[in-house]
Amino acid sequence: MGATARALVAVPVLLALAWATLAANRLGASDSAVYAAGKEIATWTASGTPPGQETVGWIRADLEQAVSRDPENASLHEMLGQLALFTRGDGSTDQSIASFTEALRQRPSSPYTWASLVRAFYSRGDTGARFEQAIQRAAETGPWEPMVQRTIADYGLAVWDDVSPSTRQEIERLVANGMARDAAEILQISLRRGRLGVACGHLGQSTRTDPKWTQLCQSTGAT
Repeated sequence: MGATARALVAVPVLLALAWATLAANRLGASDSAVYAAGKEIATWTASGTPPGQETVGWIRADLEQAVSRDPENASLHEMLGQLALFTRGDGSTDQSIASFTEALRQRPSSPYTWASLVRAFYSRGDTGARFEQAIQRAAETGPWEPMVQRTIADYGLAVWDDVSPSTRQEIERLVANGMARDAAEILQISLRRGRLGVACGHLGQSTRTDPKWTQLCQSTGAT
């Protein structure tokens, strides 16, 4: 797993971990295992080191036990979704979508969860109406969140030709916002997805751009 891909996975897990920490503090010492599980997820997600089945098993068991005690805790469902999406076993993508959907039922204004749902739908090969809705909701709720920008740029540009004009507009809006924040990151994503022109069209919004990217955009006629 490359550095960009690890970042796309690691950041939402770390954010979920922060929410789980608050939940554990609220619920008491009995939920300290939830925080420990979250730390474990964040560690091997950020490093790209795949966990063993035994490790995955106890993390899932601890989270599911916590959910049974506090079913309305959105952060716990979020972390279950991240776990399922990372492990990619049989039915894991469906599990992650169900967990993210439940988290959003409880906390519909979370841009990180909407972005995670985009990733889950894409991983399942489901890039239809619900995928586009998730893109639009992520863009609406977190247009200036770096993780949301890079996630929507990555998966949105991957299906650029297949989405509706309104969804394409939201993708480009987050590409533009990302270019203003970190042009090199968004240009790399755009190049990998074969959509360099979308990012190069917003090159002027960046105050700091490596000359190599300017030259590349100009040489390919993407600006």
